[in-house]
Amino acid sequence: MRSFEDSTLKKTSFKNLAGVGKSNLLNAKVTTSRLAENYNRVVNFPVQIEAGPDDCVGRAHNSRFVRGYVADHQELWIQARSALGIDGLDPITNYELLSTGIGDLLTQRVWEETHKPNSRHLSIRMLSTKSVEEALRLPDKAEAPKDFETLLELKLAMATLETIIHKIMPWNMSFKTLALFFVLNDFGASELSVKTQRVSLIATFVDEVLRTNARNWEEKKKYVSHQELVAKWSAFLSRNQLHMRGGEGKETTGKKKDKSTPVLSGKRPKVPGWICRKFNNGDCDVKEGKHPSSWDPNYQLKHVCSKLDTDGRYCGKSHTEKDHK
Repeated sequence: MRSFEDSTLKKTSFKNLAGVGKSNLLNAKVTTSRLAENYNRVVNFPVQIEAGPDDCVGRAHNSRFVRGYVADHQELWIQARSALGIDGLDPITNYELLSTGIGDLLTQRVWEETHKPNSRHLSIRMLSTKSVEEALRLPDKAEAPKDFETLLELKLAMATLETIIHKIMPWNMSFKTLALFFVLNDFGASELSVKTQRVSLIATFVDEVLRTNARNWEEKKKYVSHQELVAKWSAFLSRNQLHMRGGEGKETTGKKKDKSTPVLSGKRPKVPGWICRKFNNGDCDVKEGKHPSSWDPNYQLKHVCSKLDTDGRYCGKSHTEKDHK
């Protein structure tokens, strides 16, 4: 009834309102039935595509206008591996990107590597501003990619790489899955507090996933799914706890480490994403020891104390930080 004005509803009898509701319900059933029929027609009567030219520039073959793939895109990735072979596509650099608003971060080396799903050299850092500037200045000199200076710079690189991979291989959802994962967890905002560490760690994780997908392509395995990314991210954070705490445990030359205060080289890090912040604030409604997160039902938040001890480690016991003694 949201489509009716209040004045109209006040003047309409309950009988007529009930009739409108019944009509809407019938229309919904008709729509649902039509969608089901369309699906059955697609599945049971495959489209027959006639041969014809496609030059990737102006003349587009009708196969480009077939509906999007309905089933699991990981399976489509496997089919593409069988069709294209281990090395993927021959690289070109002529894709029109101005209309998409993509920044000028694409060097010849980036184009070379993005055409190959098995590339072990593709790195998100290759799209950092400093990497691009160096590649344009010294095109024949292979230098290690440079780090990002800001989170915005990293986000632009992610969007750029996602767009060009989609342009090159519309069937390839591997990097789009990774980019969406970071959109959903707000680029690690709850787990990573220090900005420079946050950007560097995310870039490192992205490169790890790129290499994993490259290996999976070679071995004819599916690319890393969202559910697998959740688990990999949690494990990655656990491996990098020392780095996230600002080099805890390192002693300065000629001095013993002072254990009176946590060695965190700056601000105290935020509570890791796997610790329930509401629990530590005393306002979580869930009584169990752990529960699914709001952004992903497969990502579990634990009810443990987030208080830092004198060694810079989280308490981890079953009481709240407010009750820590």
